[in-house]
Amino acid sequence: MELSAEDPGIGVSVRPAETRLTLRAMDFLSAGPADAVALIEHVCQMPGAPRVVAEQMAAALFTDHGRFRREPDGRWRLAPEGAAPDDVMQATPGMPPPGPRPGSVVSEAPDLFGYLPPRDELARLSYVVVDLETTGGSPWTGDRIMEVAAIVVRDGVETERLEMLVNPERPIPSIVSSLTHITWSMVRDQPTFREICGDLLRVLSGHIFVAHNATFDWRFLQSEVERATGRRLHGRRLCTVRLARRLLPHLRSRKLDSVAYHYGVTITGRHRAGGDATATAAILHRLLQDARTRDCRSWADLQRLIRAPRPPRRSRPSSLPHPVTRDTTA
Repeated sequence: MELSAEDPGIGVSVRPAETRLTLRAMDFLSAGPADAVALIEHVCQMPGAPRVVAEQMAAALFTDHGRFRREPDGRWRLAPEGAAPDDVMQATPGMPPPGPRPGSVVSEAPDLFGYLPPRDELARLSYVVVDLETTGGSPWTGDRIMEVAAIVVRDGVETERLEMLVNPERPIPSIVSSLTHITWSMVRDQPTFREICGDLLRVLSGHIFVAHNATFDWRFLQSEVERATGRRLHGRRLCTVRLARRLLPHLRSRKLDSVAYHYGVTITGRHRAGGDATATAAILHRLLQDARTRDCRSWADLQRLIRAPRPPRRSRPSSLPHPVTRDTTA
């Protein structure tokens, strides 16, 4: 059975942004599970907190936060980074840990936390390929999104698409307009990111986030989503640049144009979100096909390939004159 696109344990989800209390709780629980009373006494600086009060406060602060889980014995602990609420034990004291979700595909052996996670063969997963056009290169210095495209694909087939211009609520530099052909007159009457955020998150939800230079797009989206909702994006990410470095080491460049040319993919509308995302989706399909020839069958296999140490580069012979060590004229 295929993993559903709505499965929060597989792809993108949103969680509350970190606060001083959650950061203190993560630091405290990094040493191991803790009773609610000890946790609340440390986090909220409430020595002697009554158990009933501590239990209620811990539930209110941490139940909906993806990094905290309550064990069957009532203690709180940190959940693995990227884990989904339903994929990790979260039981009431005295009750057995929950089993796998109905209809999910599970592996043969439980992991260290005692639950059976869904298998994640690459052929079963769904991906959301994202491309953004922005007013500049840094979300931390005020640059904003002015166009977004998100294409959901499974096994190379597009199943859903969102593509729209966005009012960045600030001027577009002329150098950016000359590259993207997006002008202020095109976006001034478009919805702001806050207005389209709900629709975009619905399309992203449950799918693996993919982009060509995924770090750039993820950081911009993270900044915009947190500004609009106060919540943060979480989930698996796949960068087609990094994957191309492993699978196509012979290419001089792994820029979108170069990888597209290698695979014979035509980019219609370069430097526009829809055109670049469409090309990236086609490239992703070909990269995953090539990855299967390297015995990459699962998400874990793909991560091992991407993170494997790179082979040392061959040193090129110098074109500079060499010192003469022997007579070669005889």
